[in-house]
Amino acid sequence: MLDTVIRGGTIVDGTGAPGQAGDIGVADGRIVALGGKITEPARDVIDADGAIVTPGFIDIHTHYDGQYLWDDVMDSSFSNGVTTAIAGNCGVGFAPARPEYRRQLVEMMEGVEDIPGIVLDAGLDWNWRSFPDYLDRIAARKYTMDVKAAITHAPLRVFVMGERALKHEQATPEDVAEMGRLVSEAMAAGACGFSVGRIMEHRSSVGDFIPGTFSDRAEMLGIAKAMGAHGTGVLQVIPLGASGDIMGYGVTAEQRAAEHALLVEMAKTAGRPLTYLVISGEDEPHEWRTMIAATERAVAEEGVNMRPQVSPRQIGLLLTIDGYHIFQCRPSYMAIRHLPRLERIKAMRDPDVKRRILSEEDCPLDQALTPMVHHFAGRFAKVLETFYALSDPIDYEPDESRRLDRIAAATGKPMDEVLYDLLTEGEGFGIAAQFCYNYNGGTLATPYEQMQNPRILSGLGDGGAHLLLSCDGAMPTFQLSFWARDRKRGPKLPLELMVHRLSGDPAALYEMHDRGTLAVGKRADINVIDFNKLSVDIPRMQFDLPEGGGRLIQRSQGYLATMVNGAMTRRFDEDTGARPGRLHRSGAPAETALAAE
Repeated sequence: MLDTVIRGGTIVDGTGAPGQAGDIGVADGRIVALGGKITEPARDVIDADGAIVTPGFIDIHTHYDGQYLWDDVMDSSFSNGVTTAIAGNCGVGFAPARPEYRRQLVEMMEGVEDIPGIVLDAGLDWNWRSFPDYLDRIAARKYTMDVKAAITHAPLRVFVMGERALKHEQATPEDVAEMGRLVSEAMAAGACGFSVGRIMEHRSSVGDFIPGTFSDRAEMLGIAKAMGAHGTGVLQVIPLGASGDIMGYGVTAEQRAAEHALLVEMAKTAGRPLTYLVISGEDEPHEWRTMIAATERAVAEEGVNMRPQVSPRQIGLLLTIDGYHIFQCRPSYMAIRHLPRLERIKAMRDPDVKRRILSEEDCPLDQALTPMVHHFAGRFAKVLETFYALSDPIDYEPDESRRLDRIAAATGKPMDEVLYDLLTEGEGFGIAAQFCYNYNGGTLATPYEQMQNPRILSGLGDGGAHLLLSCDGAMPTFQLSFWARDRKRGPKLPLELMVHRLSGDPAALYEMHDRGTLAVGKRADINVIDFNKLSVDIPRMQFDLPEGGGRLIQRSQGYLATMVNGAMTRRFDEDTGARPGRLHRSGAPAETALAAE
């Protein structure tokens, strides 16, 4: 008898091939039959008539490094079909770690990935020193999905160099050798690669550059060589100039070309795949094409495996009533900020309260909630014309009529009042979004072009990061529903291509040969999706982090079932309570017989 039969669906197998009708049989965590009609009895039957059946999705760019230690769910990824998540990106993380530098590691993650320090202080037990210790700590836990982690440059550099790393001194040959030894140790323990962040926009919460930002060629190549010696793993880099010249650092085309040449050297030295961030801003809307063209030349001429990584939609910042907004530091709002959301917006609708809040100046810094809140309140107030009004159902390709300045012109209201009314309408789930990248000319034409290039890797969901400012963990659902079905302002993309980018493509890059496609003998990591009903909810704040910390969560509708290793983790968009996910160590066989849990 089979454990599960998925009956009557359209199988989109993750290879990029068009969907085919057929059944899938699962036993002992594996796919044992696929295609045609399965008549063998099963303990559970999933009616997939009218649905698509895909591999589980692989989220290659998350920041669950800390969350792995206190959470077993990993939302928003879990609610959006993800069955394997990879942390340890952008060069920031928590291992290896010396006790005397834990505070600096928290400040780095707080500043770069907007994860509040109070949350990390409460959630991390620091029951590790080395990276293998950290992996063992994760391996002792169970999750809704399989999890992986790369060793990251900033904590590695601080562990080896101490204060010299924080002062950005260049590594000595002895430092590089020790970093290489520790990377080799991490790879032997199952790290899935090494990541480094080299953009100057990344600062700690106290304003310091991240260790590794200015590391020289000898250090980068020395670490790449050590990682590559194990024959496994992926190099992940946020290169200099990746975010455009948005903060006035003056990154030139020549500097970017030199940075790309370093990436090529790293990939050649390691003999391993390398993925690097590519985004497009209004200041340099075509620079990404230059980078990708350089990569394609290097692949053809140097034989390296390099994959530019992009977001399938725009990257932006969100103003919400429970997150950041421009009224937070005004005295009359501060007087009611402690109220629950519904009571707070009811109070804000009072005409006298509204008049006072709209007319007030921000209070002095020493009276504000935090310096970061004060910073964003002032910063966003100056650029309200760049924000779009979003509401449920959410439209990720809004036209210019949804900009706050256009709404203000049409209604005769000031922009701050338009925002005020948006944030306080209904139950308080209105959102204003500033699309910083990948929305050149007010459309998603750039991601559309990028997603068709087979060299491109789809990622940047950033699960676990930017908890109050953005919410991109629903990228998998958006990628399917928007690009393959819903887009109205331009051409669509094939469903089978979108599924491939979420499953077979990242599985191949990270050499997870037991998953990523649907085939007999593969792990039963599977999504059953009512494609006609597939949709993303509007991001909403929930306060379930350690110390009651808040985070924006974006769930989805339309997942009839999600299976991890043959165990049902979601059914009809609800958590079943099953926790079959484990740490997946690169280079080691995965556990397979967990379906009974």
